[in-house]
Amino acid sequence: MIKMSKYLVLVQNKSLISKFKEVEKATFLFPLEGFSVGYPITFKLDEIDEFGAYILVNRLLDESSILKLKDLFSNFPKNIKGIVFEDLGVIDLVKDLDITRILWQSHLNASYLSINGFLKYVDSVMVSTDITYDEIKLIVNKATKPLVLPIFGFIPTMYSRRYLLSNFNINFDDKVSNPNVIKEEVLKDEFKIFENEYGTVLYFNKLYNGSKLKDFDALYYFINSVFVSDEDILNFIKNEELSIEYDDGFLNKKTIYKLKEGEK
Repeated sequence: MIKMSKYLVLVQNKSLISKFKEVEKATFLFPLEGFSVGYPITFKLDEIDEFGAYILVNRLLDESSILKLKDLFSNFPKNIKGIVFEDLGVIDLVKDLDITRILWQSHLNASYLSINGFLKYVDSVMVSTDITYDEIKLIVNKATKPLVLPIFGFIPTMYSRRYLLSNFNINFDDKVSNPNVIKEEVLKDEFKIFENEYGTVLYFNKLYNGSKLKDFDALYYFINSVFVSDEDILNFIKNEELSIEYDDGFLNKKTIYKLKEGEK
């Protein structure tokens, strides 16, 4: 029997918290100021007053940043339940803290073998959105611990520590504001782009709806609220119509194809 899993909801607007609680139980994830990239709204550690909250640290960190984070965590708030992070250096940094540790490396966690390797050091892993429903089913069944499954929101496609938006605006007359949508001129795909002092993140410009992944048991179902209205998030939870275009990403579309014999 599948256990009831809570939603893990990234916060970009604190008004969402009270609205969401009226509809469904949830745990809230706050991008940490100075240690997050790709999110217009970030929060200082002492601004996060939600009990049982998680913090997001998704920057790639150098030695100086690790030391600053270590100092920040020296008096870790009791209301913070856990951390979602990308840089593997954080594993050693939080090993003695009594919190839940979730590794989120966007495009890398796509195999139960690598995931189970990481689960020796962390409490859970966020599964990649680059794989199919059947591949995720295999991973969930083979994983040694409950996983986090992204089910809704705009999907980050790339992260660069370079100032890609600023460099573009320096070299071209067409000024693109921050954040905004840009079009890739070869395949004509559109991406949302956001830059801060720690780099640039591009998101697919079509909302991801992976609600069918609620077929599986999970530690959390993850909702990424960046660039999404409170109303659409709540409509998704209530299974009501959304106001913006969406698809199911790669859940029914393999990203690796085997050529037939004789094909080049």
